[in-house]
Amino acid sequence: MHKAPHQFQHERITEDLRREITWTIANKMRDPRVPDIVSVTEIKLADDNRNATVFVSVYGTESEKKGALIALNRACPYIQKVVAERVSMRHFPKLLFKIDDSLDRGMKINELLKEIQDDLV
Repeated sequence: MHKAPHQFQHERITEDLRREITWTIANKMRDPRVPDIVSVTEIKLADDNRNATVFVSVYGTESEKKGALIALNRACPYIQKVVAERVSMRHFPKLLFKIDDSLDRGMKINELLKEIQDDLV
């Protein structure tokens, strides 16, 4: 099954945004609540390109993660401005940052599976 040209463009824009938002956080953010290592794991871009949910993985405690999320969302206008200069789009999306906790969930599932396996032995 072939992808429509719109789908390729959507994927390219999403990847460009992911790369440039990651670069901006790493190189332009000066907020001490944002740790050195923040990974943009996924971007969900609305079909009209007006909104984008940016999922980030932040290493740290729950309170450090919450602080980083608050700092990132407060810095949205700045991040949008920097990234808009680096990514060519007709309408630059409004960004919303959310924590991607899929790694934590995966580790918890693995721990539960190990416990079950240990109980069976």
